[in-house]
Amino acid sequence: MKQLRKHLYESDCNGAAEKWLLIAVQSGDAEAMDVLWRVHRDRAVNATPHGKAHDATAAVWCRCATEGGWVAAIRSMSSWAEPDEREFCLRKAVETVGPYAGTSLADLLDEEGRTAEAEQWYRGSCRESGLIGCHARNDLAHLLMRQGRLEEASGYWTTDAEVGTSVAAGLPAGVLERPGRPEEAGLRRRRVDVLRVRARARELPER
Repeated sequence: MKQLRKHLYESDCNGAAEKWLLIAVQSGDAEAMDVLWRVHRDRAVNATPHGKAHDATAAVWCRCATEGGWVAAIRSMSSWAEPDEREFCLRKAVETVGPYAGTSLADLLDEEGRTAEAEQWYRGSCRESGLIGCHARNDLAHLLMRQGRLEEASGYWTTDAEVGTSVAAGLPAGVLERPGRPEEAGLRRRRVDVLRVRARARELPER
């Protein structure tokens, strides 16, 4: 049944595909719900004037697919939903999508002024490796700096500066100057200059 509706959908036979999608939905198939939301979204875009009724139907199916834990729907809905629904999506994504969602949830909580909750989620994401952890530490440092907790903020930025990225290395300098540590700030600024030169050298094409 899934293969048939996929064939019909990709063949632009949306009416026939929708019949099989609705049958699949009755069995709780979250993937079919996700495809239905895309079908109605496409109809809304192609309608003249813009198909608001299809927009509303698409949103319903996207919510259903999100509640069913379908990853693509969770990602889609977290980008266009209202803040309360975005929070629901991101909390769902923490369970199903992966660690990136923790930082995104913290960003949303921070935007809403729920800084204590945001700080907890940032701290959790700080333990992740690679860019996810780096972004979490950077965002947490900004939050701490806004609260006047400059020493703590400097500590998070210094951690990533030691890794060697030019962006992270440049951030602590301004923060270190504010608590009155200009010499250390100067060292940070010189370090970032070296890292930027190395980064440009890596980007140059081979001759």
